[in-house]
Amino acid sequence: MQKRTRVTCCFFGDGAVAEGAFHESLNLAELWKLPVLFVCENNRYSMGTALALTESETDLHLKAQSYRVPSEVVDGMDVVAVEAAARRAVGAVRAGGGPQFLECRTYRFRAHSMFDPELYRPKAEVEEWKKRGPIARFSDWLKQTGILHEADFAAIETDAEREVAAAVAFAEAGTWEPVKDLTKFVYAEPSP
Repeated sequence: MQKRTRVTCCFFGDGAVAEGAFHESLNLAELWKLPVLFVCENNRYSMGTALALTESETDLHLKAQSYRVPSEVVDGMDVVAVEAAARRAVGAVRAGGGPQFLECRTYRFRAHSMFDPELYRPKAEVEEWKKRGPIARFSDWLKQTGILHEADFAAIETDAEREVAAAVAFAEAGTWEPVKDLTKFVYAEPSP
C-alpha cells in the first residue's frame, strides 16, 4: 500500500505445509499480490515423519502453484543455487509480480530436537547426505573458482575460533539473572 520495494520473506519447514495457515497465507498473498517470498526448507522429514507419509503431494512447490503463486525448486544444499534462485524470486516480487515460492530441497543432519531419538531414518542415510553438506560444497566451489584460497580459509577459521572463544568467555564471566526476574516479560506487566 505504501509502494515500497521491500520484500517480506517467510521461512518455514516442510511440516508447515500441512497447516491451514500455510494455505491461507498463500491464497491471500496471491489475491492481494503481496510482496512476499515464501521459502520452504524441505528437509524431507516433518519432525520425525517422512514427507511421503504426511503429504499426498510431496512436490511442495506444486501446492504454491495451485494458488497461482509462481514457484521454483532449488537444491537447498547448494548455496550458490539458492542465492541465484532467491535473487530471481525477489526481483519478480519487486517488479510487482506478487508473491513467489521457493522450495529449497535440503537435509537435516541432526535430530529435530534434543528429545528426538531419530528412529525414523537410517544412520547411513544421514552420513550419505553429509557428503553433500552445503558448507563443504560452498568451500569447494570457492576454491575451484579461485575466489578463496587455503590461506583465506585458514584466516576465516582462526577468526571464527577467536570469535567463539570470546563469546564463551563473555557468557561465562556474566552474572546470573536474579531469581526475582525469571518471570519478567513472561506475563503482561500490570498497568500503573
